[in-house]
Amino acid sequence: MSAAFLVTAVLPALLPLPLTLPASLIDLRRRIIPDGLNLALLVLGLAVAAGTDGAPAAGSRLAQAGLAFLLVWAMRILHARVSGRIGLGLGDVKFMGAATAWTGLAGLPVLILGASLSALAVVGLGALAGRRIERTTALPFGPFLALGLHAALVVGAAG
Repeated sequence: MSAAFLVTAVLPALLPLPLTLPASLIDLRRRIIPDGLNLALLVLGLAVAAGTDGAPAAGSRLAQAGLAFLLVWAMRILHARVSGRIGLGLGDVKFMGAATAWTGLAGLPVLILGASLSALAVVGLGALAGRRIERTTALPFGPFLALGLHAALVVGAAG
C-alpha cells in the first residue's frame, strides 16, 4: 500500500468512524441506530462535501441522500408486504440515507454490496460454527452498513 493511497483513500474513509463505531456498537447491543447519530452522519457528510467541492455539492448530496432514503424506505415497505415481516429497521434506512451524503448515489451500490457480503460472511461463519440460522433469525445490520460505508469511501477515492 503506497503512502499516497493511504493519504488519499484510506484516511478520508476513516472520517465518519467516530459516528459509525458508536452506531455499530449501539445497534449490536440494543438493535437500534439512534437518530442523533444518523443526523450527525448526514450533517458531517454534507459538511465534508461542502468543504471539498463547495456549497452546490452539499446541496446535491442532500438531494441524493433524500432520494436514497426514499428508495430504501420503499424497498423496506415492499419487502414487508411481500414477506409479511420487516426485514430492515428504520434506523438502517436512515443510516443509508445519511451515508449517501458521504458517497453520493453512485457509492450506494458499493455500500450495500459491502454490507450484504460482510453480513453473509458472518452468518455463514455462524452456520459453520453450528449456530442455527433460520428465516426469522434477526441480525443487527448497522455494523455491516458502517463497514459498507467505509468500503464505499475507499473504493470511491481509489476510483
